[in-house]
Amino acid sequence: MGIIVRQGFKSSIVSYIGVIIGIFNILILYNQFLTQEQLGLYASTLLTFPVIYMSFALLGVPSVAVRFHSRFQDHASRRQLFTFIIVTPLAGLAAFVILYLLFKPLYLKFYLDHSPMLVRYYYVFIPLTVGMVYLLALESYSRINLRIAVPSLIREVGLRLANSLVVILFGFKIISFDTMVNLTVVSYALAIVAMLIYLYFQKRLYTSLDFGFIKHPAFSEMYRYGLWVLLGGASAALLPHIEKVLLPAFKGGLGNTAIFDIASRIALVISIPRNSIVMISAPIISEAYGRNDLAHIDTIYKKSSLNLFIIGSFLFLGIWCNIDAIFGLIPKSDIYSQGKWVVLMVGISRIADMMTGLNSEILTNSRFYRFDIVFMLFFTALILLSSQFLIPLYGYNGAAAAALFATVTYNVVKLLFIKYKMGIQPFTTGTLKVIVLAMMTYLAASFVPEPANGILPESLAVMFAKSLLITFLFGGGILLWNVSEDISGGFRSGWNLVKASFLKMK
Repeated sequence: MGIIVRQGFKSSIVSYIGVIIGIFNILILYNQFLTQEQLGLYASTLLTFPVIYMSFALLGVPSVAVRFHSRFQDHASRRQLFTFIIVTPLAGLAAFVILYLLFKPLYLKFYLDHSPMLVRYYYVFIPLTVGMVYLLALESYSRINLRIAVPSLIREVGLRLANSLVVILFGFKIISFDTMVNLTVVSYALAIVAMLIYLYFQKRLYTSLDFGFIKHPAFSEMYRYGLWVLLGGASAALLPHIEKVLLPAFKGGLGNTAIFDIASRIALVISIPRNSIVMISAPIISEAYGRNDLAHIDTIYKKSSLNLFIIGSFLFLGIWCNIDAIFGLIPKSDIYSQGKWVVLMVGISRIADMMTGLNSEILTNSRFYRFDIVFMLFFTALILLSSQFLIPLYGYNGAAAAALFATVTYNVVKLLFIKYKMGIQPFTTGTLKVIVLAMMTYLAASFVPEPANGILPESLAVMFAKSLLITFLFGGGILLWNVSEDISGGFRSGWNLVKASFLKMK
């Protein structure tokens, strides 16, 4: 377990560093040097569309490799697994390229009128997709060998820093926008080379291939599982980015996409802590199912819901109560502050997702796991239909409203299904306490005057005052009311540690 803990800890640190770099890139750097349309292309679509294409082209390889690697333990079979991971995406990429080129007339018809820049860079998406496919495939191979920190460093930090560099070079007119886009493609090629070098030094890189995996006893099962994963994985990849796919096709094009992207990324900060709780809780849920311990699963369900709701509400209050000051700090705030209501709606959708707890993890680890994909497909259809109706009417606000409606409906349906099939649900009296505290805190913070536009010291002072008020009222209320035993216990332990350290210094 030591190597798992070490690698997991290192990977978590790398991921959070990557998130910080990504937020800085989007809100400050890209915003400073790119026009609204360029930002919409580079940040919102150029690095988003290939993620969706990749989910199809990978053919479920990462999930298959993780699930079945235990059946490939000796040196010969390990080479076969490596061959499977390297070769299988070629079939997916070939199918992707053929379909991508065949559907070019439809693509042009969809985007030409409102986002001609997307049409101009049509062919760039092919090498970008290839790069993302093989980077993720090699990362999954490294993961099954219990090495995740360096691959995470390459993908989460290295690529984002490369993006920062090329945008800075463009901003100082050292390179053209076309060159900046091409260098972004090159950065993925360099990342793949870095991964191969790392695997070589780990003695995990095979220079010759072995197609014996086709005759392996597990192959037929791998094939079936891969197709099932492909269906769910493609939907999962599409869902977080679906608005960025649809917005460029409507009035406002990439400009509206940029406004939506900036605003939604501010709100998505709320859901970052969910990943950590999922990583901790998912294996425990799986073990509880193994023991048929539904009572323990119910406890995890309720605790995860309450703790995530508290954390999400605290972050949401911090963002929404300071939203005018936050927009005032970023470049071109007069343009991007138009996305204020996007922050509100996307923020509420994240809160809805967090307060319903680990419903997906509970579902996927149960005997009803196939229903999770059914619900995901339902979510995809719901957001597509609502977006097609709301975006033409309200632009980026319509996209956010569609996301809010689909997310709430999706989570309510899953919640009701779990309640009906398993007899458990995530809410407690603590849920009501959080709502009361959040409303009281928001009301109190609304009495703090807003800063004058463009005055940095005043904006920072107001943000500090509101953040302090939110921490005191909401955070203090959570502790005094003992809403969550986990949070109260963690605070007491931390406080005792601080006191003990202070006494030692004396």
